[in-house]
Parts: sequence; C-alpha cells; structure tokens
Amino acid sequence: MAIDLTGPSGFSMPMGASLYPPPPHHFHGAKLAWATYEADAEAVARMLPPGVKPDSNPPICELWVCDYPSTTFGPYLEAYVHVRVEVDGVRYWYQPVIFTNREPALAAGREIWGYAKKLATMAWREEAEQIIFTIERPVGKRLVTFTLSRDRLARPDEVEGLPILSLRYIPPSDPERGPAAAELVRLDVEGGLHQTPVLGDVLWAGRASVAFDSPSEVDPWHLFKPTRMLAGHVQTANFSLPLGKVVKDYLAEGLVDGKNG
Repeated sequence: MAIDLTGPSGFSMPMGASLYPPPPHHFHGAKLAWATYEADAEAVARMLPPGVKPDSNPPICELWVCDYPSTTFGPYLEAYVHVRVEVDGVRYWYQPVIFTNREPALAAGREIWGYAKKLATMAWREEAEQIIFTIERPVGKRLVTFTLSRDRLARPDEVEGLPILSLRYIPPSDPERGPAAAELVRLDVEGGLHQTPVLGDVLWAGRASVAFDSPSEVDPWHLFKPTRMLAGHVQTANFSLPLGKVVKDYLAEGLVDGKNG
C-alpha cells in the first residue's frame, strides 16, 4: 500500500512517519517578551530580500524571546528578530533570523513558512524583578542577552500587531534547475492574551535591555543591535499558526535566475 499523502503521517518528511502534523499548530500558555527599538538602516538592509524595505528611517526592530511550555511540538524555547517593513504598500513584521531548540519546530518553520531557523542553546529564567534570556551558538559563544522588568500593566493597543512575513527559499536539487521555491510568505497568527479575573489581559510593559554580546559572521544577529530603545513588553498568550499565503513569488516574477538561484 502506498503512503497516504493526505494523512498526518504523510504531511511532512519522512513520508509515512511525519516529523510534524499539518497546521494549525497550537501554543498554550506561551510566555513572550520583547524589546522594540531603532537600529542602523545600512546594517539591517543587508538582511532584507528584494522588494522588502523598512517603513521608517531609522528602521524599527523587535527582539522576541519565547518560552513555550505546551505546543504541538512539545515544550521549547525560541528567539527571533522582527523588522517593520513595507512590501507593495502593505506593512509587515519581517523575520530575518530565528533560533529554536527543538527539531520539529525547526523543520516545520523552515519548510512551511520559510522561517530561517537554526538550533541554538537558550535559557529563560527570572531573577529578582527581571526576566533574563540568553542565546549561545555554539555553547560558550554568547550572542544575545535580553532582560526585562515587569513595571506596569499595559494596554493591548500599545502593541502594534502586523502580519508576519518570511522568505521561503528552497535551493535547487539539480544543477539544471533553479530553486524549488523563492517566495515571501505572510502568516496571520490566530490567538489572544491570557485573561485574569481581576487584572484582565496578561500584558506588561517594562524596561528592556538588549545586548548583542559578540559578533558572528555565521550568525550575524549583531546587525540588528539597538541604537535607541523604545519599549519593552511581556505577555502570556494562546495562539495557533495556520498555513500562510504567498504574497510575492520571485520565481514567477523572474526575479531569481532559474538555474543559478
């Protein structure tokens, strides 16, 4: 009997024993903290694909750090950078770099939406009044240190919610053929904040600090270092990740060489 390509075990590689099921992928009780800041325009531009440009000068970036205790993929940690951009008149948060520490989350993110995930060693802990999140890749090479204090309850309208944009690029498997995919994918996250009976939305604002501790040519997160901090937030939320929507196909538009990529 052939593999059922429509069933859960036939959705992703290895076919017949999928590493992850079809979306939507669900997250419950996720803790997400982030810093919003200005960055250097020339440095940020080095990591943006054609047609994707910051919607301001200096560009606005966010560093997000995440603790996911219950998900489709199991518990794991994640961190990523967003750049606020515009593509064909539509504003997005573009995600150029992202780390995770769980294999199914890495594979699903890269294969479905084009998230540029790599594995890294990360830690989320809370000491005194601060959240501290660290990233090392490889172990001993500290790339990022993030801290945040919970100073006050925040309003949801303080946070700018935009669709997430990523570049899904699949290189060629045959020298006579071009890339299998080169496209910008839009994701609209579905979900909401946790609620408490007295305080309402579990959303806090506080003082954030971000240090890109050491540069790395292999993982150039230092290109997104802050030039001016704007805000810090932390929330607890439930959400789901559905399939995305292609908003720009570089192959169809002839913007990628069919054989050379």
